[in-house]
Amino acid sequence: MDKSQNRKKIIKRILIGIAIALVLAYIVFLFVTTNFLGSNNISTEITYRATAEDIVKSTGLVVRDEEYVTSGASGVLVYEVSDGDKVTGGGTIATVYDNEQDVTSLQRIKEIDEKLEYLSSLSGASNTVNVGIDTIDSQLNDKLIYLEKQINSRAFDNIGAAEEDLMTSIYRKQVITGQQGNFADKIAELEAERTSLQSSTGTPAGIIKSESSGYFVSSVDGYEKSVDVSKLDRMTYSDFENIKPDDSEKPGCIGKMIKGVNWYLICPVTVDEAANISRNSESITVRMPYAMNENIPAKVLSVNPSADGENTIVVLQCNYMNSNISHVRKEPVEIVVSSYEGLKISKKALHDDVVERTVTDDNGNETTETETVQGVYVEYGNELVFKQVDITFSGDDYIICNETPADGVLFNGSTVTLYDKVVTEGGDLFNGKLIQ
Repeated sequence: MDKSQNRKKIIKRILIGIAIALVLAYIVFLFVTTNFLGSNNISTEITYRATAEDIVKSTGLVVRDEEYVTSGASGVLVYEVSDGDKVTGGGTIATVYDNEQDVTSLQRIKEIDEKLEYLSSLSGASNTVNVGIDTIDSQLNDKLIYLEKQINSRAFDNIGAAEEDLMTSIYRKQVITGQQGNFADKIAELEAERTSLQSSTGTPAGIIKSESSGYFVSSVDGYEKSVDVSKLDRMTYSDFENIKPDDSEKPGCIGKMIKGVNWYLICPVTVDEAANISRNSESITVRMPYAMNENIPAKVLSVNPSADGENTIVVLQCNYMNSNISHVRKEPVEIVVSSYEGLKISKKALHDDVVERTVTDDNGNETTETETVQGVYVEYGNELVFKQVDITFSGDDYIICNETPADGVLFNGSTVTLYDKVVTEGGDLFNGKLIQ
């Protein structure tokens, strides 16, 4: 019995020892994997270049130095210039004809002239030499891609021309490859029609000329004289609220002339937004996303707060003009106060950690300095490396970091670079941590 009991005690001790050893081994395993080998339970993102903008949104009122264009001529009016076109003093704005038939004939003659010019250019393609099919196909592909880009970017002003350019290239290829003959018969037919129309079209009954130079617009909206542009630098919020259009009838008015190159945008904003605009007044651009797809450079003319200090009027001066802008009056506006380009990183990746640097004094003695800075952990091989960041813009869930910070901004000169794998999620992160 004694031997049997001793044997049981020995076995029990051995089992207890094995259990303790297993527990200790597991604890060591957890310690090593957590603090040295890391974990696969981390998420990373690749840094890439991006642009962020600081934008103030408002509804702006466009003001210009405008005068009405009037005429006492009777008959059918035909405009000789398009909206937004520059007209010199004494230049022809419109022509007056006695009847609609003359106008219809004149418009048809213009269409024929455009078609004749187009067909002549296509016919000339048959004389093209030393142009390979591969070159033609490459040009067609480029023009197709360009048209697609204009459609995707909603550049409506360019789509028509891009489409016509593509079709012209298609016709030219057909002519060169013999799939399409020349257009001599069609050209002769159009020329005969043109001659017939010219013989039956009457002479103009009158011509309307511009009294001054400027940009012509064929429509009016009543705001032409609502604001004195010479007093815009003194406009208050109360003045802005009282701006009303003139709805009275304007006999003989056929349009208006926008005088000078400058036009103005009056925007109500908050006090904080006005301060932001004032701080960055040298780099202001304006967008009107529902009217055009362009960035318009602007200059801050004045910033005038209301009497109660709750609202502010910002007056911006612009000098870029086209047909779309010539029609805009009240429009949602995006004032791009500043633009930031750099590396885009999720805010989840930001941490504080200690970095160090070695400093050498005048006697050649080296010392190590440390400082706690804000930065990110970057996966570098099987190790995490902490890098300080220089934040230039902070959005709701991301930041923009400077790729090349100025001297002295970084404590030890090390920061994130393009295509770094930045850790966005993970536990117990620290500089030098080994990961699987």
